[in-house]
Amino acid sequence: MDTFTELRQLADDFNGTGRCRHGRACPLGRETLLAACVPPLRPTSPSSSPTAPIRRVSRSVALATLVLFLGVACGGSGGAKQNAAGDGGGTALAPDGVSLLLYKDPAVSMIFATQLPPHQRDWEFGGETETDKDLLLAISCTPDGKRAAYLMQSIDGGGGGRIKISGRSDPIAISGQSSGITWAPDGSKIALTTFDTQSSADQLQFVDTQTGQVSTVASGNGPVGPPRWSPDGSRIVFDAWDGQQFAIFVYRIGDPAASKLKERTTSALAPDWSPDGMVLVFAAPGSEKQATFQLYKMNADGSDETQITSSAVAKALPRWAPDGSLIAFSGSVGDLEVYTVKPDGSDERSLTDIPRGARLGGWCISGPWLTENWTSK
Repeated sequence: MDTFTELRQLADDFNGTGRCRHGRACPLGRETLLAACVPPLRPTSPSSSPTAPIRRVSRSVALATLVLFLGVACGGSGGAKQNAAGDGGGTALAPDGVSLLLYKDPAVSMIFATQLPPHQRDWEFGGETETDKDLLLAISCTPDGKRAAYLMQSIDGGGGGRIKISGRSDPIAISGQSSGITWAPDGSKIALTTFDTQSSADQLQFVDTQTGQVSTVASGNGPVGPPRWSPDGSRIVFDAWDGQQFAIFVYRIGDPAASKLKERTTSALAPDWSPDGMVLVFAAPGSEKQATFQLYKMNADGSDETQITSSAVAKALPRWAPDGSLIAFSGSVGDLEVYTVKPDGSDERSLTDIPRGARLGGWCISGPWLTENWTSK
């Protein structure tokens, strides 16, 4: 398996299941691939930022559930845990509209959401994360913060799974090995990309969140990355195998197929939209003398491509903050950690410092979804 293949497998919406050399699912290993397939790197100098890294909480946190999400935090807001109504002894769960960064600490196998700067407030996920048949692969929230979707992926290697949506009693069954999910801006649909390990066919599918109907809107051949719906609802972007390398594809709603955005000399992975939909960020190898994956930006039409980072940190899964002020990404100089950088490439910093690394899940806007299976720390 080549470096590009392994890195693309890393770059899924929730660092989900991978495809092993023998074709079976690797639900626990994809997010570790980055460190395995890049050369050893010298750590960057310690950040001079006053923001301290997030460190692991006590192992007294319940270990009963296995999660694919993200990490751990120390400190937090303190006080009593929130109940289902989110009152936690009279304290509101969270102000609606706050940007939260989601991540997993594999050492305690728990998912957390944090309000930046780190430790300002933290929440822990207590919902279903593993059964004897599937496990939590991805979490995605509506842009208005009202609802969340939880993608449960089969762990038997045969593909398939289900999507659980807040406020909906019955999960929605899906087929194939999914790479990730993304909400339509109006909350009416969820898009997901799937890959059939037997036929090598990939699909872009829509899920009607009211009826549960699943429909295929585009298909191709080869591995495919996680989808990201544009803020205006007109397009979906993702990376996919083009026969030679991984390229960025855009599907325009209503078209019969997705189109490659542009030709590049190297692979491009895990694209994401800026909040205004004008710019894309993605990961790709650095300059010819620096093969380490870096972050790039380009206009939504593929023009004006610019490399914005150049540090020794190998980068994957860039995800733009809802307010546009930061880009979060998975980074490695050994263990995989969660980093942020400003859109111009400045002020790169690590947010986590966890013995077994942290797994980035992305951003969510706080809202009613936090009252379901989340507790304030």
